[in-house]
Amino acid sequence: MSQVSTSPAVRVFRRHPVRTAAGALVLSVVFSALVLFLLPKFLPRTMNISTRGVVVLVVAVAITAIVWVGSFWLRNIRVIVGPDTVEIGRPGATEVYPRATTVFGSKITEHRTNGLPSGTTRALAVHTGTRETVIELPGFTRSTFNELMALLRPAAQPLADDPVEAARARASLPSAFTVDVSGERRFARTLLIGAVVLVLVAVVTVLLVLTPAFVEADLQGLVLLAPFAVVGAVGLGIGALQRYRLVRAIPSRVSISHHGLRLDDVDHPYDQLARIWVTPPGYPVRRLRLDRRAGRSLTCVLGSSRVLMTPDYAEFVTALRAETARMPGLLSLDLE
Repeated sequence: MSQVSTSPAVRVFRRHPVRTAAGALVLSVVFSALVLFLLPKFLPRTMNISTRGVVVLVVAVAITAIVWVGSFWLRNIRVIVGPDTVEIGRPGATEVYPRATTVFGSKITEHRTNGLPSGTTRALAVHTGTRETVIELPGFTRSTFNELMALLRPAAQPLADDPVEAARARASLPSAFTVDVSGERRFARTLLIGAVVLVLVAVVTVLLVLTPAFVEADLQGLVLLAPFAVVGAVGLGIGALQRYRLVRAIPSRVSISHHGLRLDDVDHPYDQLARIWVTPPGYPVRRLRLDRRAGRSLTCVLGSSRVLMTPDYAEFVTALRAETARMPGLLSLDLE
């Protein structure tokens, strides 16, 4: 995460310069290698070797310069958050937005290639009146973007003008929640059963191979079942262990009070927590992460297609926002 505090009231968010330099270096090497091996094929055969070498060198240097300039200038987007304004842009080309009349949102897009995650694009959605401007923030990590959004759009509920009315509103919200993990436990059990079945298939295949009748029946092709079954069993076994570990980390009871959170029989007072991160209710997997002032952080899943919270997770977030309204900065959204 790359953040710079220029004064107590001003914070600067940008991509980390070391990550930027590493990315530029990798791209420069890749493009230079492509130029070295591909460009000579397109040059005239009558060109002598020294001239060809100069042309390749010039093109490689030009591409390297373009990559580094693009990385450190064109894509070097900074967000400077002050008490009254937010400045967004690269050096020499910035836009200033007044915080009082601007609403900031987030747009996160996960890219997939052949079904596999291949990257994430994070952007700011800037609303000024009826106009929306989407500004991509290349190179911003998840933690940097989360810290930025926690500052621009705090998750905590604003303090009410009337304390009595605020107390009544909090009293109307649920404070005790239960978490049903039976679906996740069934999924883990299914993976484990699948792993056991594949192990049995591998064992049976090996035993068949050792019998003389197997060779006589010309079934040597079945030998390939054993290694594939073993690989599948290992994969399903690892998945089952991860699911069981996830189930053990999920509390069955969660309660919210004026003093802190209680997960099962363990209390987590607000004054011992540096930050509470909650996943937005609309996400498919909804997590709670507690960053403790002393000790390791605690993360648990409170909602998914196989984990059900009662009352609903959205009510849990609403109740937590109400209870932490008097502690600005404690509650933040975890925007994956």
